[in-house]
Amino acid sequence: MHQSVKYALKCLKCGKTYSENQYICACENKCDALLKTVYEQKKFTIDESYQGIWRYHQWLPIQKIDQRLVDSSSSPLTYKSTKLAAHLGLKNLFICLNAYPHCHTGSFKDLEAEVTFQRVMNTFDSGKPLVMSSDGNNAIAFVHYSNVIRYPIFLFATEDARLRRIWSFSKSNPYTRLFPIEGDYFDAINLANQFAHVEGYLSEGGFRNVGRRDSVGTMMLEVTQLLGHLPDHYFQALGSGPGAIAAYEASERLILDGRFGKKLPKIHGAQNYPFVPMVEAWENNSRKIDERFQTVSAKQLIDQTLAHVLTNRFPAYSLIGGMYDVLQETKGEMYSVTNEEIEKAQLLFEKLEGISVVPEAGVTIASLQQAIRKETVSPQDYIVVNVTGGGRKEIKRERIHIEPYKFTTKKQQINQRSLEEKIQHSKELIQESLQTYGDKVAVACSWGKDSMVLLHLARTVNPDIPIFSVLTIHKPKETFDFVVKVIQQYHIKPNIFMVGDTIPEVFLKNNIEVTLLPMDEYRLEEEKIKKETGHEIYFADPDICCKLLKVVPVRYAYTTLGLRAWFSGLRSSEGYTRKYLAEIEKISESETKINPLLSWTEEEIWKYIKNNKLPAHPWYKKRYNDGRKIRSLGCEPCTVPIFDHESERDGRWRKTLKKGGECGIHTRSSGERK
Repeated sequence: MHQSVKYALKCLKCGKTYSENQYICACENKCDALLKTVYEQKKFTIDESYQGIWRYHQWLPIQKIDQRLVDSSSSPLTYKSTKLAAHLGLKNLFICLNAYPHCHTGSFKDLEAEVTFQRVMNTFDSGKPLVMSSDGNNAIAFVHYSNVIRYPIFLFATEDARLRRIWSFSKSNPYTRLFPIEGDYFDAINLANQFAHVEGYLSEGGFRNVGRRDSVGTMMLEVTQLLGHLPDHYFQALGSGPGAIAAYEASERLILDGRFGKKLPKIHGAQNYPFVPMVEAWENNSRKIDERFQTVSAKQLIDQTLAHVLTNRFPAYSLIGGMYDVLQETKGEMYSVTNEEIEKAQLLFEKLEGISVVPEAGVTIASLQQAIRKETVSPQDYIVVNVTGGGRKEIKRERIHIEPYKFTTKKQQINQRSLEEKIQHSKELIQESLQTYGDKVAVACSWGKDSMVLLHLARTVNPDIPIFSVLTIHKPKETFDFVVKVIQQYHIKPNIFMVGDTIPEVFLKNNIEVTLLPMDEYRLEEEKIKKETGHEIYFADPDICCKLLKVVPVRYAYTTLGLRAWFSGLRSSEGYTRKYLAEIEKISESETKINPLLSWTEEEIWKYIKNNKLPAHPWYKKRYNDGRKIRSLGCEPCTVPIFDHESERDGRWRKTLKKGGECGIHTRSSGERK
């Protein structure tokens, strides 16, 4: 009964293809483009031996279907509207109703979850936990199906979403690890992306995941089957955009079939005002989203929205195959919908169609009303409306909030200590490590405020403790000057490593030794990226820049010095990437990382510096007219001042997807640790 489906994934930019046996969501050539599924079966076929979404398995990125998913299949109710259609003056309005009980959690995300789980289980990566982010509906669906299929997920979400929008029917969710963070949806996405790089884990992929897109594309297949031809219009509210992209991709396949028409449906997308990045970009005929929607200040706009799940700051708009291309190809439209319009549309739909709908579905209905007023649709047109969620008011089963995954209670106890107690605890941890590792443990010094505290604490325990540091060619002049100042003040001799052609002049002048590492690989990557993107490597691909200038030299230093352990100045309050770290990290059999300052706050760091009259980098003393300041010190092009209310590391890699994240030294995969 289970049939094999043959397909490949193709990059829409470079054309590189990938096997169905790989769970991959992005081109290995780092193309700014989507991967698209290319199916061996070119004719649209329906397998009536299945129910729900699995009837379309020939055009789903799977090879076989698990019976547990067959038994728990979700599928939208697709029908021709009479009451709402009459009210709107439309003759051919078709509704894809993704509502409870047709979709088990009352959202079209159920389709995405079940196909994604089946896809990963059909690949060589089966068994690896899926790492994902969500602001609501995705989390609910993936938690539900992780329980059905007994497959592990690591879920990153905002604390606001956890408390207000994420729930489960089950009191026990043994296959889910939920990590709530402070910040917005983009912050959750960012952390999930970094966590997914650790060996043994998989990025679920978000809008890049063909399993998600092709599952939603089955709605276009079902409507076309019902009509016998492609519709004229497709309406959907957009957060990241994969649903509308999916409708477009499915329509392309149906046109290639040759039996359902030659004209693509016009794609109509909508967003919740005032957070309307794609609407504004499209109205300005721009492929680029305005930066004000992608900075921290955008959170103020997000907080004003009713349909909070539609607030991705970095949607699938600009990349090849994304929403900009879809709107261009279909001569599409975008709509800005107010909270008042949403609420009225929700009430209208419930009154006429007899079922409640979620706010984002209200956005879709309201956009249809706008289109009618603007006469971008005609009464006789065949119109499809994707009602992405509903029926939740009608759910009688208990819905339970999911508790955060807790590593340990010990760290919480440490966090409640006074500064004096923390100082003593840090010294004891350093002393114990010295007793364990002797001269095979060293202090890693970055010359920032935390390193100054760590260095001082470590030297009160052992004045001759080994010190190593990795500097980069992109460090500001003030950093090199500050290193000289500290070395001379403390009379220390750190082991300094640096990828570069020449030793900084100030080091030569002061007879400071530096181990230079070759720049060949870095220069090749730098030139290649500059040629391909027109941008500097640290903006276009900060991950590879950090890897070659920081991560690789740290590995070289650790190995060359013959270390078995090292001290870092990491603190859990610095940002979301460090919130759940342990004081002692057993990285491998030959490497342990100790974080003596993990429980310290930023305020306590500065208090210790002041009380002990420690030197501090001059950049920390800079003040800007708007009140911003440098709070986390990095390379010059990747460090900007931020406000006090922001997360401490939000000034790092500010205008990239790496914003507030890690260089890679503390998030290396096991393959990079060897």
